[in-house]
Amino acid sequence: MDWLIQNIGTIIIAVIVFGVAGLIIAKYFRDKKKGKSTCSCGCADCPMKNKCH
Repeated sequence: MDWLIQNIGTIIIAVIVFGVAGLIIAKYFRDKKKGKSTCSCGCADCPMKNKCH
């Protein structure tokens, strides 16, 4: 129990960081499933536009 109390700040920060990373990854997969560009620059002028979709 002492270990938990001594490291509560680190644990809270880690939970926040992993939560934000999880949200970013989930948004990436949702956008990819909807067919949106994942690089957020559009595909019109992309030299790889014929290869990624």
